[in-house]
Amino acid sequence: MCSDIPYKIIPAKSGTVSNSGVFVFCDHASNHIPAHLNNLGLGAADLSRHIAWDIGAATLTRQFCKAYGSVGLLAGFSRLVIDPNRAVDTPGSIPEISDNTPIPGNQNLSRAQKNERITRYYQPYHDALEAQLDAAQAQFIDPLIVSVHSFTPKMAGGQKRELDIGLLWKADPDKAHRLKTEIERVHPYHVELNQPYSALELNYTIDQHVIARGLRHTTLEVRQDLIDTEAKAHIMAAHLTKALGHFIKGH
Repeated sequence: MCSDIPYKIIPAKSGTVSNSGVFVFCDHASNHIPAHLNNLGLGAADLSRHIAWDIGAATLTRQFCKAYGSVGLLAGFSRLVIDPNRAVDTPGSIPEISDNTPIPGNQNLSRAQKNERITRYYQPYHDALEAQLDAAQAQFIDPLIVSVHSFTPKMAGGQKRELDIGLLWKADPDKAHRLKTEIERVHPYHVELNQPYSALELNYTIDQHVIARGLRHTTLEVRQDLIDTEAKAHIMAAHLTKALGHFIKGH
């Protein structure tokens, strides 16, 4: 994604599990900074790091959509522009520092500058997510909503994260435990619940759009070095789609 379009829709295609009642979305799919923001004062090296996006998450999302023949939604802007997975005007929504890295283009923004980012990028993405959830509910009786994220193996100054996959839950701990068992049955990944982040503390997009509708869902956090190439993402997607198959109606 190299344009300033705030989102990209992955159209449904015939896949190995067509008409599966799955919708997949990715909040942190892109590291794109709109040209008028001048890379927020950062160099290419910083924009390729995890501070700008969830490395591998967009590729994994596309693989899910291909496997299920389902629609997907990808945010088209970096979370450094404005984080779609946080409420506006909350800490970190437009980060001035990310993992100990100052973000020059986010310092001392005016209300007008913040509102522009909300209007041009944040709100259109959330509107698109609402529209796609409307469509999923109109087409399927009980769709499964999958939110895809990835996490860095190590934050600056932090300890190495040993887990491979985190399952974030808030409304349905039983399903999270069952999905953990299914993933471990398919492949011996190290899976944890509400790690490396807790959905009880940070779960905005799911809370706002998915839980509010009472839809079945899961949020996946996958360690970035397990999906940072197309080949790795393909392997991970194969394992996770098999595990998730148990939770898809009619599958």
